[in-house]
Amino acid sequence: MISRWRQRKPNSPRANGRHGTNGGTSVPMHTPTQPRKMYGGGPPGSPRYGAHDPMQSPCNSFLLGGNFYAGNDRRRRRTFHPRQRTLWHRVFFSTPGRFVATTLLALYISWRFAIVPVAHSILEWGRYLSLDEANAPSVPMADDHKIRADFLKPVKTLRHNAKILNDRIDELRRVDTKSKTGMKRQELIKGIAPKWFDRNHVAQDKPKPKLQPKEEAKPLPPKKRKVKDRAKKAHVGAASQKKEKGQTTKKHEGAASNIPQLRRKRKDKPQTDQRALSEASSTQTKLHETLLRQIQQQLDSPSVSSPRTLQTLAKDVKHSPNSCPKEGFSLPLDVSVTLVIQCSLDRVWLLAETCLRWPDPIVLVVYLPSQTVRDPTNRSSVLDSITRIAAECPQMTVLPHVHGTAKADGDSSAYPVNVMRNRGLDAVKTSHVLIMDVDLIPSADLSHVVKDNVMDEIAMARRSDRTAESPMHAIVVPAFERKVDQPCSDIESCKRYLQKDPKFLPLLFNDLKECVDDEDCIVFQSDMNWEGHHTTQSKKWLKKRWYEGPTKGSDGATVRTIRQIECFDSLRYEPYVAIPWCPSSASPNPQPLTPYYDERFYGYGKNKIQHISHLRFRGVPFSVLPQAFTVHHPHPESGVKQVWNDRKKNALHQNMDQLYQAYMKELPKKYSQVDRIVPQCDDD
Repeated sequence: MISRWRQRKPNSPRANGRHGTNGGTSVPMHTPTQPRKMYGGGPPGSPRYGAHDPMQSPCNSFLLGGNFYAGNDRRRRRTFHPRQRTLWHRVFFSTPGRFVATTLLALYISWRFAIVPVAHSILEWGRYLSLDEANAPSVPMADDHKIRADFLKPVKTLRHNAKILNDRIDELRRVDTKSKTGMKRQELIKGIAPKWFDRNHVAQDKPKPKLQPKEEAKPLPPKKRKVKDRAKKAHVGAASQKKEKGQTTKKHEGAASNIPQLRRKRKDKPQTDQRALSEASSTQTKLHETLLRQIQQQLDSPSVSSPRTLQTLAKDVKHSPNSCPKEGFSLPLDVSVTLVIQCSLDRVWLLAETCLRWPDPIVLVVYLPSQTVRDPTNRSSVLDSITRIAAECPQMTVLPHVHGTAKADGDSSAYPVNVMRNRGLDAVKTSHVLIMDVDLIPSADLSHVVKDNVMDEIAMARRSDRTAESPMHAIVVPAFERKVDQPCSDIESCKRYLQKDPKFLPLLFNDLKECVDDEDCIVFQSDMNWEGHHTTQSKKWLKKRWYEGPTKGSDGATVRTIRQIECFDSLRYEPYVAIPWCPSSASPNPQPLTPYYDERFYGYGKNKIQHISHLRFRGVPFSVLPQAFTVHHPHPESGVKQVWNDRKKNALHQNMDQLYQAYMKELPKKYSQVDRIVPQCDDD
């Protein structure tokens, strides 16, 4: 095939690279005296007529990789030129790759921010309209206003705080316009935040101001007095119901702020105050005599009562030797929670921190082997170690438990853990009780948060039934654990943790969150027994997901409840729970509202799980307490746990496992008529 180039005539202008002829001689199409018109040049005849400005060339596009002159490629200029398209088209659709990427991005944005929200709203409204009025409030609705409010919450908070600060400054400046105008900045700060201003000052004991005697008020007539008392109670009840859940009140913050001061005073206690020393000595002497009398009574007449078990539950509740008041309570105003703790003598030192954080009643049951207290010398040292802690904890009641069935001195395999817990329950005089181990230290606001949530539950129940008893709910207290690099080997080394670092154990939620973020705190026993507290969902709890969606109560008011536990992840779930105990109604023989612990369980293992399982089969619902928590303090491993782990030499582990299996078969037979039992979660 002959190419088109070779078919051209040899003398043709195209073959010679020239355009046109001049007298038979090929010449260029233009002469040097008449330069070709270029882009950017001036008008004909001007000096810049033939000049070229590449920045004004229509073919100078960054999309084509540089300058492109149409004079060298006229065919490409005719077919396609970048300047013929708009800027957005050149940026997003100039190449196939850009076209595909832009299309995918547009589809994703449309799907994520337009199609999905609209479809979700349509489906939710469809479900809402398809239900009747009784079920409609329980359906979660998509609330765009709430989402928008959550996004703008930090901005609103900053504006609100700034407004409060400005109003406070204006208020201080308006105290006295003659003398206070132009107040110094330091005085303003001191007036706004006195504690922060004086944070570096050494605290000094200030003498208490003398109170002026008040004039005696005239007594009101009987009718007016009753009306006034009723109005006062109604006002207090309304204020408690309006208290928002999950927020740290001033009362809680005050309790937490006082703990470092009390700990410092206890550490740096002056020894020169003879009056204080004499009062402390007299208090310890009274406690010493009381404990000595109780110990001697137990040694002289040891208890031979039959153990309280599941089979004897009805008789034990009916003839319970509890300490509940016969006149009852006025709910929700008289709600109070007692902390019940049992421990051995080598763990009593842990009560020092608990007493600082728990202002409500505490019942301590101390295990004392009979061989130890029979010796007068050992007995005196034992009582001194107990009274030293009890003297600084006036809200604590100490009950010694002398146990004389041990085979030999130091044998802890028969540690009567549930017998001691039941002894503590019999001493409770409040509406609710929280049973914990001594190595679990409560947060500074735990007692207040538990009472606030119990009062809210009672108020909700009273809306439908004025005579309702305290709701039978078990409130789970989230448990965490403080980790250390090197575990302490003895009691003295364990005590140094708090002595060196007062913030070793978190006080409030923010302290716990920081401790978890620093990987110094974990969920209790999550590294060795994940089933024990996994159902609490502590990771969700740490994200402040404490409440369920707002629902409407029986009276039409919108209420918000704490998160309920729908199912148990494992039957080995063993949380620490706050439960009702003393009835509010007056009775000559008050009976506890919840069952005792089964005293067949002893030593270590399954003793808490059996009580949680008992509550579950009774139909008691479980919910998770917001904001407050407990944290485990490191300590040396106990002797009873060593016995539990040594399966070759001891049968404690095997005996408790077999007993628990038999116990779980007894529960369904006992409560076969109960319908609402918290189920076990599916494996899916």
